[in-house]
Amino acid sequence: MNFGKRLQQAISELGISQAELGRRVGAKAQSVNGWCSAGILPRAEILEQLPSATGRPLYWFFMTEEDEQVLKKGYSSIPELTEDQKRLLMLYDMLLPNDRENMLRIYQSRIDEMKAWAEKHVIGKI
Repeated sequence: MNFGKRLQQAISELGISQAELGRRVGAKAQSVNGWCSAGILPRAEILEQLPSATGRPLYWFFMTEEDEQVLKKGYSSIPELTEDQKRLLMLYDMLLPNDRENMLRIYQSRIDEMKAWAEKHVIGKI
């Protein structure tokens, strides 16, 4: 998981200590150390405070460096996509990995429903 590495990066770029970040979010330095190095995720209420404490959006902590480069570059650099497709990709990239998988399942389910409807009401009548 990228969370620990990204948290360390944010702390380093801010020029603060783990203890200072802990003070900013209401946690002990020991907890921050666990988040940075032991693959432990903070509680939801702590996660919600990270953007104001670090100046980074929450999704940034879960991105890879490649994801970040794509976002910096922007989807406008992919001319073969429509504006709606670019917007959809941007929103998708902002989701956490589990949420991405859930959204894909939802889309697939909707497509399957539409196919079944078309087969029953349109294709079956041709």
